[in-house]
Amino acid sequence: MAENDDILIADQSLTLRQIIDSSPALLHTARPDGYLDFFNQTWLDFAGEPLEKLLGWGWISCIHPEDVEAFVQKMRESFAKGKPFQETSRVRRADGVYRWMLHLKVPIFDRGGNLIKWNGSSIDIDDQKRAEETLRKNEGELRILIDIIPAYVGTALPDGSVDFISQSWLDYSGQTREEAMGWGWAVTIHLDDVDESLAKVRAGMTSGEPVNQEMRCRRADGAYHWFLNRSLPLRDDEGKIVKWYGILFDINSLKETESALQIQEHELLGIIETIPSMFWSTSPTGEITHLNQKVLDYCGVSLEEYHDRGWLSFLHPDDREISAKAFARAIENGEPYDIMYRVRRTDGDYRWQHTRAEALRDSRGKIIQWYGLSIDIDEGKRAEDRLRDTRIKLAKTSRLATVAELAGSIAHELNQPLMSILANAQAANRWLNATPPNVTEMNSSIERVIRDARAADEAMQHIRALFKQQSFHKKDVRIPDILREVVRIVQEDPRKRDVLIECRFEESLPLIFIDRIQIQHVFMNLIVNAIEALEGQQVARLIVLRAATDSNGILIQVIDNGPGVDDPERIFDAFMTTKQKGMGIGLTVSRSIVEAHGGRLWVENNQTGGATFNVALPLSHASPAKI
Repeated sequence: MAENDDILIADQSLTLRQIIDSSPALLHTARPDGYLDFFNQTWLDFAGEPLEKLLGWGWISCIHPEDVEAFVQKMRESFAKGKPFQETSRVRRADGVYRWMLHLKVPIFDRGGNLIKWNGSSIDIDDQKRAEETLRKNEGELRILIDIIPAYVGTALPDGSVDFISQSWLDYSGQTREEAMGWGWAVTIHLDDVDESLAKVRAGMTSGEPVNQEMRCRRADGAYHWFLNRSLPLRDDEGKIVKWYGILFDINSLKETESALQIQEHELLGIIETIPSMFWSTSPTGEITHLNQKVLDYCGVSLEEYHDRGWLSFLHPDDREISAKAFARAIENGEPYDIMYRVRRTDGDYRWQHTRAEALRDSRGKIIQWYGLSIDIDEGKRAEDRLRDTRIKLAKTSRLATVAELAGSIAHELNQPLMSILANAQAANRWLNATPPNVTEMNSSIERVIRDARAADEAMQHIRALFKQQSFHKKDVRIPDILREVVRIVQEDPRKRDVLIECRFEESLPLIFIDRIQIQHVFMNLIVNAIEALEGQQVARLIVLRAATDSNGILIQVIDNGPGVDDPERIFDAFMTTKQKGMGIGLTVSRSIVEAHGGRLWVENNQTGGATFNVALPLSHASPAKI
């Protein structure tokens, strides 16, 4: 009798081992410390590795490198606490492909509450993961969180009657093993699903094809959960089905998520249809995928007619080509689409619209959709055109007024050399008519006439260059040479020699690309203004010329210790002057010259008294030669 019991136990153990090895789930066990000591044949076949290589912690080599650290850490925490473990990771299949797995580990305790074993299973959920990614793409970056509850394993005879079912299913359904055997498990199927579900199972049993279906099954507390039922046939060497192996995946969370997404999609469509603008979307290649109702109402056509005619047909003929090219360029390069064009409204009027579109990309940067918004800006565009016309007219009027004022100023600037020419010419005439003629004095007067005529000509040449916004003979020059030459010229005037002028130049200043004469004119004006500002001051009169490089170029400063300026900004206005005999055109012209060289001219009052005129000029376009 004992021998028969041993045989029975051996048979049962063999059958159980066959069931475990034939299970579509990857099953394993571990010691209390987490050392994995058993893998079923499904695990070994999936990994393509011998048992010896996976035992202990060798199985880690099958986990994707990016998942190992977090996965092992969570598993160790579970083992340390003696709590059930559930986690996902990618596992390398025998052919080298990684597939997503749901790993479940359950602690086993003896009657004394001591942890004696860990039972685990790994379930291939790669298809669900891919479905999740597809759903995210379709909903435009909406993320789906799927929490899969442990799977339930069972086997059935060739006719479909269940002959084994896992304890986890019994715990879920509240059935006893005897109640669940055969077709007893089917009583848990929702009444709305039972007929179709059982029909699919029987059809699969008849055809021998795998069964994949969704159905709702009742939990022990009466609640129904959605499940994905997957059943696969086991065949013998002759191809005859000898067993069916099935797994139930709890997809209730996924179903709830799908329902929530449907609600969100409905709400999103509601928002799109109610925004006060024309919204549209296209495929990555530019085919229209959605138009909100406002687009159709604006154009006065149906969706079918809009598709048939194409969006370009609603644009003004003069705008079609440039709009089409801009859109094609955006599609090709992935750049934002931003354009204004005229669209024919349902009443036949063409109105201006501003259209912008951006590309939606996936995690790899690939464009998956284009979304665009078109806004009617006709009123603003027409107002802008009217304003531009008004500005043009005002600018023309202003230029005429400025020309009149500048004409007076130019006449003033030329008056002095012309009066000097007249005086010297009259003197030459007197020396010529003297008895006897004084040829020496006559020659001196003629030389002064020539000098003053050249000065007048040079003034006119620089005024002409200023109006053309160009300079004569630009070349690379050294700014210290210009400043020293200006100081020499200024100090030739005896009235200006008693003002001390110090030059403080940074070493190795780079070259600058300028018109030497024009820039000399600027610093001549600034230095003379500083000297005149010091007249009557009860201090030792001092002017400092400082030149140094900054982040943008060269900064030259003319610093005096005079009274400062009352209004540092208005002093550059045309005809603004503090001199009784001046026209106020000098600083205005100086600023224009500096700006024509791409620089800036501004003034600041010093805290200790006096003013600093700053001239910032860009560096030479050539190589940064030093001095």
